[in-house]
Amino acid sequence: MILLSLLRDKFKGMPWGIITTSYAIILIGLYNLYSATNATVNSMRFYDQITFILLGTLAALFWGVFLELKSIERLSLLGYILVCIMLLSVDIFGRSAKGAERWLVIGPIRLQPSEFAKFIIIIMVAQSFNMMKGFAEFSLLSLWRQILLVALPFLLILAQPDLGTASLVLLISGLQIATVKVRGKSILTLLIITISCIILAWNFVLYDYQKQRVLTFINPMLDPRGSGYHSIQSMIAVGSGGLWGQGFGQGTQARLNFLPERHTDFAFSVWAEEHGFVGCILLIFLFSALIIQIFQTADRARDSFSALVSVGVGGFFLFHFIINISMVLGVFPVVGVPLSFFSYGGTHMITALSCIGLVVAVERKRHLSTTSF
Repeated sequence: MILLSLLRDKFKGMPWGIITTSYAIILIGLYNLYSATNATVNSMRFYDQITFILLGTLAALFWGVFLELKSIERLSLLGYILVCIMLLSVDIFGRSAKGAERWLVIGPIRLQPSEFAKFIIIIMVAQSFNMMKGFAEFSLLSLWRQILLVALPFLLILAQPDLGTASLVLLISGLQIATVKVRGKSILTLLIITISCIILAWNFVLYDYQKQRVLTFINPMLDPRGSGYHSIQSMIAVGSGGLWGQGFGQGTQARLNFLPERHTDFAFSVWAEEHGFVGCILLIFLFSALIIQIFQTADRARDSFSALVSVGVGGFFLFHFIINISMVLGVFPVVGVPLSFFSYGGTHMITALSCIGLVVAVERKRHLSTTSF
């Protein structure tokens, strides 16, 4: 009875709307993965994804239920150091995949530390601003802590090279920074620096294949059998879905192996081909509901740390959703960004569910502070 009472107290104030929406997307993703990988013939990836979901659920429970938000804040620096060490390890002796060293292999376990970097950056940026409560308005100079915190993992990920994930780290942290009051001159200076960095990156940093992706994005027909192939086949799959789709397991692009990466980056293409416009609207509605609920949690938060963590998590799902869907529709370069909860992948699934755990921790803290009055 005592144990049940303790568990009941732990699960008070849970954001059931966010949890329900998340697992609705996960279940649809599993259903789609079964078709995309032809699991009736080879079910390995399907059952692997179930394992990833269970591990991610345990991670969400750990961060959201069994740890208090203050404990998460205290552990943030240690987590940041560990992630940076893992990223450095990948750059030194990581395993290659699709031309980039993105995997850290420890025995039978394969990890993608760049995914964990997104999670820890959310916490670290929120924690760094929480330590600066005396600032009414921030200048570019006063943001040096946040810039350094983001710059280190960004550069380590960029060196792999993984431009898509590195850009997501910048976007997520940038959204968090954008929610605090920053001087207009500082924003203008930052904009000039960003444009200058883009020009320098194009000329001195980007690899030829990355430049080709950008050029092919502008015109996929420049390389229809090379870097433009993914975009063209994806657009064909989405367009052939029509209003109601071709039916479960009946998509020709996926079934006949024309569509590459149909279980990961282009999982949405399979869904669009098989379930059409109506199915796409359903999935877009669920993602929109999830993201809106997370930002509402940020709006209700009682302190700056909770609010910035929620904003970061909202940005995590928002940018993954926008970039992946845009990539699938051919309006954004193919940069290897998965659709959270929907694409196949262990490290990303665990990271995404851990982010939901952070929102759970924020909402539970708010609930407890409200009921204590």
